[in-house]
Amino acid sequence: MTPSTQRSPPAVYLASAACEDAKRLAQQLEHYLAQSATASTPALVLKACSFTQLAGLPAQDAPAILLDRHDAVLLIAPPLPASSGQSDPAQTLLMQARLHLVGQGQAFQLLFSQGHRLEQEALAALCNWFPQAPGLQALRMALGQANPGARARWNCEKCSDPDCELRLFQGLITPQTS
Repeated sequence: MTPSTQRSPPAVYLASAACEDAKRLAQQLEHYLAQSATASTPALVLKACSFTQLAGLPAQDAPAILLDRHDAVLLIAPPLPASSGQSDPAQTLLMQARLHLVGQGQAFQLLFSQGHRLEQEALAALCNWFPQAPGLQALRMALGQANPGARARWNCEKCSDPDCELRLFQGLITPQTS
């Protein structure tokens, strides 16, 4: 008898400035995935965390996250602060988490939306990362039928998210302090 070499399903970390926001999105996505699940073994495991945990920064009550190369990360961008000229701590943590992930060569996607659109973007990202996941195949087909001829992969050039565009252009016109 040979031992099973079956690997545990990859983890998808949902990270936000406040872990509670990530937990809320994880619950919404788990609810959807449970409704469309057809396999006994899940294709992925959703885990909520904060930017601080993800970046490996010292935290009071939460350990740092150790990512596997098969794991993926969805970063939930905090809302843009009013242009007061002061740096936003949540934006700073997001940048530190992004730099950490890039340095580790870890797959991640940044989500700028809020509400129902955030859930839709997260599901679309999961469809792209895990195209063979049984629970996501029906959604992938529905997305393809809703947008015939559209590319299945994320394409920033064709993004119509106004928050995303605003962040991009504000970043271009804001003087860099170094």
